[in-house]
Amino acid sequence: MLTDLECALNSLVDVYHKYSLLKGNYHAIYKDDLKKLLETECPHFLKQKDADTWFKELDVNQDGGINFEEFIALVIKVGLAAHEAIHKE
Repeated sequence: MLTDLECALNSLVDVYHKYSLLKGNYHAIYKDDLKKLLETECPHFLKQKDADTWFKELDVNQDGGINFEEFIALVIKVGLAAHEAIHKE
C-alpha cells in the first residue's frame, strides 16, 4: 500500500503527463498546454501571474518546453503559496 506522500508524488507525475502528452511528448509541456494546466489544476495562482509569465519563469533552459524538473519548480512555488495561504486563515 502506498503512503500519502507516495500517492501525492504519483499524482504529480500523472498531472505532468496529462498535459505533456497532449502533444505526444512525455518530456515537455508547451506554452499553450501549460496555460491549460494552470487554468484547470491551479486557477487561483493565475491571479498572481498569467500563463505567459509562468512559462518564461519556468522554462529555465529556454528550450520552448517545460520539462519535469521545471514543472517541479512550479509545484514548489504553488505549494509554498498554498502553505502560506493556509496559515493566514
